[in-house]
Amino acid sequence: MDATDANIYLFDAVSNGSLRGVEAALKAGADIDCKYARCEDSRPATLLFHASCMGDVDTARLLLCKGASLVKRSDRSAFAPLHAAAINGKTEVVDLLVQHGATVDIRDGFQNTPLMRACNYNHVDTVRRLIELGARPDLTGGQLQGMRYYKEGTEIGKGDNEESWKIIEEARKLLRCCNPKCGKPDHRKTLKLCGRCKLTRYCSRDCQKQHWSVGHKKCCGHDVYL
Repeated sequence: MDATDANIYLFDAVSNGSLRGVEAALKAGADIDCKYARCEDSRPATLLFHASCMGDVDTARLLLCKGASLVKRSDRSAFAPLHAAAINGKTEVVDLLVQHGATVDIRDGFQNTPLMRACNYNHVDTVRRLIELGARPDLTGGQLQGMRYYKEGTEIGKGDNEESWKIIEEARKLLRCCNPKCGKPDHRKTLKLCGRCKLTRYCSRDCQKQHWSVGHKKCCGHDVYL
């Protein structure tokens, strides 16, 4: 089987949720980060992206264990796999990706973070979990720019995402450590930013070291979209 055939086989295996097929395709030489479009109206994206969209936790976990990239983006909108999971409300995959080191506040081509995307579609459970995992509710830009006029108790800015927006407003009182094993809420001034990527923050040096070891080192410095 040549590389092209192996890549097609891998795409089919991921689309069908076949773990054996994924293993066989990779053994045959498939590129784990090859990009395919799922339909004529979509743009190419990695297979981890597709698994994240579908909420296929087992396939996503296998791809991550085999070295799939957390930072390669879709050709359209520059979504990372974490955006794909968040926008579709796949909370379990969101958790999996962050546990493997995905940067929780990564921006897409429109400057939206996964939290902003989940809020826009009112995926309440996903919004809540992203905040628990350290997503910053105080970031500006992206879709939150148009939602910042919401005023509780009025019709101003009220929409289908009102419940998610209220969660974000409440979470702005405290931020959280970005080490998913910690997630401890604290005041912003006591949390220290990662000196390299400036995207993650920690309550202690120990939390930063632990997050680095579980996967942040694969993403640090590679998440900025210009």
